[in-house]
Amino acid sequence: MQVLLLATDEQRSLPPLTDALAAPMVPIVDRPVMATTVELLARAGLKQVLVSLYERGGQIAAYFGGGRRWGLEIRYLTQRQAQGSAGALRFASGLLSETFLVLPGDALIDLDIDAALAFHRAHGGIATAILAPTRGEGGAAQIRVASDGRVLGIGVGEPGAAQLSATHAYIFEPTALSCIPQLGLCEITQDLLPALLTRGDLVYGYSMDGYWNPLNSIAAFQEAQQVYLYSAYRQGASEQQVEGGPVAAVRFPSLEARQITAGIWVGRDHSIHPSVKLAPPTYIGASSWIGREVELGPGAIIGANVVIDDEATIRASTVLSNTYVGRLVHIDERVVTPVSISDGATGETTRVVDPFLIGRVGAAVEGSNPLRRGVSLLVTVVLLVLLSPLMLLVGMLALFLTGELFVRSLRIGQRLGESVELQTFQILRFRTRPPSGEPTQLGRLLERWDLHRLPELLNVLRGEMALVGVKPLYTEEAARLTEEWHQRRHERPAGITGLWYIQTDPDSDLDSIIVADVYYIATRSLRGDMLLLLRTPRAWLRRSILGRGAEGEREYLIQTDNVQSM
Repeated sequence: MQVLLLATDEQRSLPPLTDALAAPMVPIVDRPVMATTVELLARAGLKQVLVSLYERGGQIAAYFGGGRRWGLEIRYLTQRQAQGSAGALRFASGLLSETFLVLPGDALIDLDIDAALAFHRAHGGIATAILAPTRGEGGAAQIRVASDGRVLGIGVGEPGAAQLSATHAYIFEPTALSCIPQLGLCEITQDLLPALLTRGDLVYGYSMDGYWNPLNSIAAFQEAQQVYLYSAYRQGASEQQVEGGPVAAVRFPSLEARQITAGIWVGRDHSIHPSVKLAPPTYIGASSWIGREVELGPGAIIGANVVIDDEATIRASTVLSNTYVGRLVHIDERVVTPVSISDGATGETTRVVDPFLIGRVGAAVEGSNPLRRGVSLLVTVVLLVLLSPLMLLVGMLALFLTGELFVRSLRIGQRLGESVELQTFQILRFRTRPPSGEPTQLGRLLERWDLHRLPELLNVLRGEMALVGVKPLYTEEAARLTEEWHQRRHERPAGITGLWYIQTDPDSDLDSIIVADVYYIATRSLRGDMLLLLRTPRAWLRRSILGRGAEGEREYLIQTDNVQSM
């Protein structure tokens, strides 16, 4: 069976969370909701997944990559215009040659895939709609189903037929694609299913037993957070230990953090004051800072890189990544972003303009992590000591070749705090070309083996760069990064090495580099940075053997422009 994940993000239904995030990237306990669906497919033994993209698809591709993390092969189909859910099937039709499963990328759906497929094959219809009992908040399309499972129609109809909600998950035979018009917007529930029924095809409805949440409101989002967190808590605790919480549950809750005690999960690189009171279940994301006498839980979900100031209290609430919660602030049954706070029951949202109450954690706060900075400085000093003979030799060669030691060129750094401006800095390198601009074999050799980059260690000591980070870009390159998902790369400083250095080649285009940078930002950790450092020598050897290509020619031009010499 083939699989198509719909992640086109054509309809925005969850503001303010989707103001900057693609709907499939909305977090469920600090992880994109689409990750829960991808894991569901991996558990079912499926190995290849097609993903339809349109709006803000770069965010999705940067996070999920090729799917190797889940043992899958992910292929992206990027549309140039909105086509609707059925239009996405039309766009992918050339690749759909057998029975295929369609799943929404922006909903939490705990589907028993094997049971649904068995139902579809047993009934022999051209399509099977995956249905669920109608939820209290409504909003989902209703499908009428007969006692034998046949779909009678769309919308509320005559008494006697079961009324179930469309989850926007389906199983189709390829022949169903012939009912999709060749042009224009076309939706599966509103257009394709009625067309199949009019043609006389058998369409069935499978009522799923698992948990389904369309994430179409703040209330639904808050419910999903609590259901997922309490599901993980119940898996490792006895019924006597778990008090309260939602009745609904998901079968396979997966949290990207270490459980330090029953019902308490903590991510990497955290800082939690000893006086903090934690009540299970509570989740604290990576790189978060929790101040003195803070009370968290039960039901507290703290995203990555969150700062909770002294004596704050958070219960049954979700605080999204990169949020600052001020001192003495009390939060109960709320959804908090860096700029807003929403009532988890009514969905009423209030924009917060006082940064001392709720605000954004800037890159400067993250960079001030004493452990990360301390490790970086220690490694940098050790490298400078070990490489000092080589640096002395290369420096003498630079003086011999050009008459000057260093060259500086302007690069883009990180964005600090709420500023819309990007920081700039002068990157320091050995000069390898004389003022005449004519390359020498020795100068080319120094550049090919990246030896001219050794002075960048001094940029690290001065706090302008990191050992591991994103690629230092030229100003004109940064100006080309206009999409929202591009901006995430500016959350971390430029690095001497990084995922961009490990995974790309010297001649890689800017798009490949930015995807690597954004993926690094989404998955970074202190341990991950150390692993990237350890992989750098092998990557250096590979890149040097390949040659510097276009990157090297760019360096030659920069140096002949004589940006700033020393």
